[in-house]
Amino acid sequence: MEKDWMDLNVLDETFEIVIAFDQSGKILFANKAAWEKMCYTEEELYECNMSKIFWQEFQQENGSYDPFDKGKLLGKKETVMYRKNSSCFPIELRLFSSKNGTDYLLAEDITWRKNMDVRIRQLKEEEETNRQMRNEFTANVTHELRTPVNGIKGHVGALLDAIEDQEQRKTLEIILFCCDNMSAIINNILDFSKMEAGEFVLEETEFDFYKMMDHVIATHMAEINKKELRFSVYIDENIPQFVIGDELRIVRILNNLLSNAVKFTLVGQISVDVSKAMQVNDEVELFFMVRDTGIGISREEQDNLFQSFKQVDASITRRFGGTGLGLSITKQLVEMMNGTVHVESEKGKGSCFSFNIKLRTSGNAGESRDLSETYQNWSNLTVGMEQEHQEDYTTFGSEENKAQIKRRMEKLLLSIELGAWDKAETLAETIKALTESPEGNMKKEILRMEMGIRKENYEKSMAAYEQVKAVLTEKWGKW
Repeated sequence: MEKDWMDLNVLDETFEIVIAFDQSGKILFANKAAWEKMCYTEEELYECNMSKIFWQEFQQENGSYDPFDKGKLLGKKETVMYRKNSSCFPIELRLFSSKNGTDYLLAEDITWRKNMDVRIRQLKEEEETNRQMRNEFTANVTHELRTPVNGIKGHVGALLDAIEDQEQRKTLEIILFCCDNMSAIINNILDFSKMEAGEFVLEETEFDFYKMMDHVIATHMAEINKKELRFSVYIDENIPQFVIGDELRIVRILNNLLSNAVKFTLVGQISVDVSKAMQVNDEVELFFMVRDTGIGISREEQDNLFQSFKQVDASITRRFGGTGLGLSITKQLVEMMNGTVHVESEKGKGSCFSFNIKLRTSGNAGESRDLSETYQNWSNLTVGMEQEHQEDYTTFGSEENKAQIKRRMEKLLLSIELGAWDKAETLAETIKALTESPEGNMKKEILRMEMGIRKENYEKSMAAYEQVKAVLTEKWGKW
């Protein structure tokens, strides 16, 4: 064989199998990778025929081989090569021809790739099995948890009707509040497990859109008032009164966004705007915005917002609580209603969450709206609202910051004296947020005041309050 067509030393160093053969299949040259992978000596391989190396294509039933025909290998991207001991391994091959009639085979051992494919397939099957088991377990556990929570709520509700002592009623109301929080967490986990399992289905029914909004607003008013936040609501009057959609899930979306707004806003305002974006025949698209002047979210942290079990940082969970599922579920629910959800936010300056959903109109025009007290006060909620900037609140020492701290310090004193510890704790947390960058020892005194209030210790709370007031008076002069 003429060997001037190649550098044999280079071919011996390559990982690919290189074999040269003639028309009868006689091997004329094989590089080091070829005889090592097929367990032949170099001399033995030269005595071998290509039909034996690829005997799957050439072997007859009686054990003999058909004459070699390279046409049986042409076009094959993947096949197997046989070793001396009759074991085989998968390859990816290519055939080339030279002008002098010699043919060449280049083959890559793809055993690792095949093993990897098998392993990946096994891992996917295992992951799917684990996912199904996890979802079944989660669904079963959440269903089981609902029973005791509902039982507690029922018994506590009955006790509230029978007990007049204010301290005891206050304790029972805290229990009910905790049960409601537990129910919300259970519902989020159950919805998430259904979505992962592909079993979540929207339930479309006719409902009164304005009564739904009334219910959502009333649900959050107590906490908004407790934090003394300003609240505005705008509802487009062009929205049909009766629409068809999944009312329960729309309420879930709004509750998730509003509860976050209330949770992360210690001072300032929250607003809800709903408008009709468009209507084609019986399909109506609604656009919602929930804005707040809360802690805000940086551009970098916004990427994690809609991922399951994630919040913008670990301190959020420690400080405000939550499972990290609310916004993930919100995004999936909105997308199931043929919409999208967006966020605009800046660290320390509040957030605006917006989403659009598509509903269908109903033939029911409605006789008259049964307006509740909350609904009737929607327009009143916007009276006197000013578009104040969050930076004015949080810039320690600014006139707005001073006014907010002074007002809350006065209410904190009254709450401590009356023993309204829940109110006092909320006010103390707000004061701490308004004095996040003070000089001197104010931070230490505020922490002492918080601890005294949490322990409902009147003496320690009052002493710490006086210390905080003294530091502020020293800095700003007489109040």
